[in-house]
Amino acid sequence: MAGVLGHLAVLAAFVACIVAGVAYVQAARRPDVIDWLRLARGSWSVMFGATLIAAAALLYLILTHQFQYAYVYQYSSRELPLHYLISSFWAGQEGSFLLWILYAGLVGFGLMRWSGRFEAPAMAILALSQAFLLSMVVGLKLGPLAIGSSPFQLLIERFPDAPIFRQNPGFVPADGNGLNDLLLNPWMTAHPPTLFVGFAAMAAPFALAAAALWQRRYRDWIRVAMPWMLFAVLALGVGILLGGYWAYETLSFGGYWAWDPVENSSLVPWLTGVAALHAMLIQRRSGRGYKMALMLSLASYVLVIYSTFLTRSGILGDISVHSFVDLGLHNQLLLWILATGLLGGGLLVMRYRELPTPNSEPAVLSREALIFTGALLLTITALVILVGTSAPILGRLFRDNPASVARAFYDQWTLPLAVGFTFLMGAAQLVWWHKMEVAQAHRLLWRPLGLSVVATLAVLLLTPFVEHTVDPMRVTPGNAMTQASLMIGLEQFWQAYGFSLLLLLLVFAAFFAFFGNLQVLWRIGRGNPRLAGGALSHIGLGVMLLGVVASSGFSLPLPHRGVPLALRDEERTNFVLVRDEARRIGGYTIRYEGRGLTREGHTYYQLNVTDPDGRSYTLQPVAYQNRRGEWILHPDIKLSLWKDLFVAVSPAEMFAQDSTAAQQGGELVVARGDSVVLGRQEFALRFVGFDTQVDTSLVPDSTAIAVAAVLRVTNLRTEETRTLRPIYVVLHDRSVQYVQTRVRDWNLSVTFTGMNVSSGEITLAIEGVDVMPEDWVVVQAYEKPLINLVWLGFLLLSGGIGLALVRRAGELRQTLRRRF
Repeated sequence: MAGVLGHLAVLAAFVACIVAGVAYVQAARRPDVIDWLRLARGSWSVMFGATLIAAAALLYLILTHQFQYAYVYQYSSRELPLHYLISSFWAGQEGSFLLWILYAGLVGFGLMRWSGRFEAPAMAILALSQAFLLSMVVGLKLGPLAIGSSPFQLLIERFPDAPIFRQNPGFVPADGNGLNDLLLNPWMTAHPPTLFVGFAAMAAPFALAAAALWQRRYRDWIRVAMPWMLFAVLALGVGILLGGYWAYETLSFGGYWAWDPVENSSLVPWLTGVAALHAMLIQRRSGRGYKMALMLSLASYVLVIYSTFLTRSGILGDISVHSFVDLGLHNQLLLWILATGLLGGGLLVMRYRELPTPNSEPAVLSREALIFTGALLLTITALVILVGTSAPILGRLFRDNPASVARAFYDQWTLPLAVGFTFLMGAAQLVWWHKMEVAQAHRLLWRPLGLSVVATLAVLLLTPFVEHTVDPMRVTPGNAMTQASLMIGLEQFWQAYGFSLLLLLLVFAAFFAFFGNLQVLWRIGRGNPRLAGGALSHIGLGVMLLGVVASSGFSLPLPHRGVPLALRDEERTNFVLVRDEARRIGGYTIRYEGRGLTREGHTYYQLNVTDPDGRSYTLQPVAYQNRRGEWILHPDIKLSLWKDLFVAVSPAEMFAQDSTAAQQGGELVVARGDSVVLGRQEFALRFVGFDTQVDTSLVPDSTAIAVAAVLRVTNLRTEETRTLRPIYVVLHDRSVQYVQTRVRDWNLSVTFTGMNVSSGEITLAIEGVDVMPEDWVVVQAYEKPLINLVWLGFLLLSGGIGLALVRRAGELRQTLRRRF
């Protein structure tokens, strides 16, 4: 009964939304007829009330475990606690659309109250968007035409050909599939709803910009639209932050951003929204930037819809782990993008020649020019990310199975753009509106510039910046410039040092944004703190970028810690721990104590850690197989002020093989002077030390470094002892090779595959005899320096946007009381 009620409520909301849209169009055309406005407002209220009933019905079905409904069966289960049961409401396409519709309804009420004379045209456009949203969940079939997918569809209706329903049409599953294991995280209960708040709010600036073009009111709309754009950018930004922290805390790749196409699809409208805000600011203060403010406000919501298409059309199903399953909404989503784009773009083209044009261009050294340039760079950055994100779609024009672009694409193209707009964040806040003399600019800029130079030099001299950013494989030998042409030499120089130089410039720009806006904040804070939103948000972005550089650029796997760059094996970033074994890795002593069960019944692996400063603590990363047989890895993180220790484990069971087919062998780590027993009391191995006097005939001609590990191996059955010397080789191009030692009559092979110079440990690959006991884990451990700056910076950024929102909303209320 609740399902029928919910479905009828969606149908009623769809009809009421269309009525509201038509009535608002008439109210916009005939503002003197108040009846149209009353009908429109009443219809919108009916639509929202019906949507509330539908949402309540779906939530009731989930909480009461009505598994005869396909949506409830697919996304909930009896074992889920209450907060995850509630979050299953928006885990699938239909439920998340319903949540978006609820938020959009609230945005409509906000526009009714705070848009004054823009209400009728803006709400007419918002009703069109709401009608498209409702069509996604209306679940109607008109002959061969299917419109939307209903969250109240029965399992037998969704899967009519399933054998179980042929045998028993009244079959109801005892339990549901539940949520994806990666979504069972408290941050995921907040991340999607917050993003949908931003998606819904972004429709308001779009509607107001389109209404301004429709009504030829090119000046007044900014004052109404700016608080909405601030709110949309704030909600989207917080949603992105929550998603990044979820990824860092839940996923085992050790980061918070992976340039995943679906991640990018929320970042792109955020960037264009921020650019639109700055264009609006130019228009309000100097009467310029009308075209840019309108274009970016229109484009931001079109990009929100485009991101919805990427996520929900199924086109990224094989590329992104975030994408939804295709429910046949592909054509509806395309129609939505087309209708919204044609509406906004068509109005802009029609009115383009009428838009106000300034009498003169702004001075180069003025806040208008610098803000405009920064907004332009933000827009170009968004376009670059959009192209990379759309690669799977664009690639289908040329091949059947296109792949997403590599992470290097985004780094290569966005880094120089980020340097530009980050530097302008500091400069624009310091110079004046309209025009400023060079001497005056010098007096304001010298202090933050000087502090930025000093801070950047400190990073360069006191941190391993060069070691982590220069590519030594591409460093040109000293005489290369005399042997090659100038252009080739410059190209080789840029390949080796280009990324490092750009990253250093980003560090300098971030410091300049920080110190410059700190100077502005100090001046404003003593006068009117309500004006400090811009400076605070710019300080936050500068701090965040410094955290990104430190936590990503200086992130180091423990096996590489303390090892010279030339001796690191980039393919060996993990290490193995046997139960009850303590190992010293990169200055950390880590002991695998055993296993336990979490409250959810998942296996955790207890690791006791002593860090280089002598502090001891316990980490409990989780690894288990879900009901689908997939391995789920959840890291554990030791949080600290200056750096985090990120640890994930992969248990032995993940690498289990058929014992009859598997070769005996394994990986072994020993320290100088240590002895270990291999196999079932077959061999005893002792690591004596290193030998750098290696016979050159045993190694390639291009060898730069060759080190042999001196091993004493005793056959415990015959008591014969032999000395083995496997060799670790580093070539001039920084690649690594291994010279294996074989003892054929013992059926034993030893390969020297890695070393830690500071701890005196080596890694050996053994063949012919078992190395590992039954209980062991592969450990992935990283240091994340200054990662707290990322979270702190985003909080400051959000706080600054929130402060600006309060200010602009207050100005709007005063304007509405005075003018409308």
